[in-house]
Amino acid sequence: MAALGDTSAPGVNGLIQQFTAITGATESVGKHMLEACNNNLEMAVTMFLDGGGISEEPSTSSSSTASSSRAPPTDEVRAPIPQKQDILVEPEPLFGVPKRRRPARSIFDGFRDFQTETIRQEQELRNGATVDKKLSTLADLFRPPIELMHKGSFETAKDSGQLENKWLMINIQNVQDFACQCLNRDVWSNDAVKNIIREHFIFWQ
Repeated sequence: MAALGDTSAPGVNGLIQQFTAITGATESVGKHMLEACNNNLEMAVTMFLDGGGISEEPSTSSSSTASSSRAPPTDEVRAPIPQKQDILVEPEPLFGVPKRRRPARSIFDGFRDFQTETIRQEQELRNGATVDKKLSTLADLFRPPIELMHKGSFETAKDSGQLENKWLMINIQNVQDFACQCLNRDVWSNDAVKNIIREHFIFWQ
């Protein structure tokens, strides 16, 4: 690229001009880099680029200020995600009869005997009976944790949590999502989980 050790003023000035043309750096930076590399242009350019560029030290002279007027590159900053507000659960009306939520169809509805299931659930709620450990049907295996659930609306669940000084645990399920059904089978049916929920939480699903 250039001869090594060329110390003549015209030669050095020419190397500085080539350095600034290749790298876009200032003449002062080019002079320092060439001096550090014994006026080897190729080595100076390589060292400058490998180091990601070397910023010029501030100078009080007007000529140095003019030569360093190039603005440093700035990283592009991604615009922030716009804020969005939404209501997860609509509050219950103060007056009148609240509308009952219509349950969505489950992927296991084809295996369910709704009449038998309704009778059994009513007996459990009335007598406080424990769930039969012998699961006989697929519907039993994936059934919601009725014995843990708060029997009321979201508003009454909040009130119960305040009165009993318990946390409010909300389980939002998509009955057509198999992973949600697995919560009923694997998590809420676990005896240790049941004991923790009964002791510390109001469970609303």
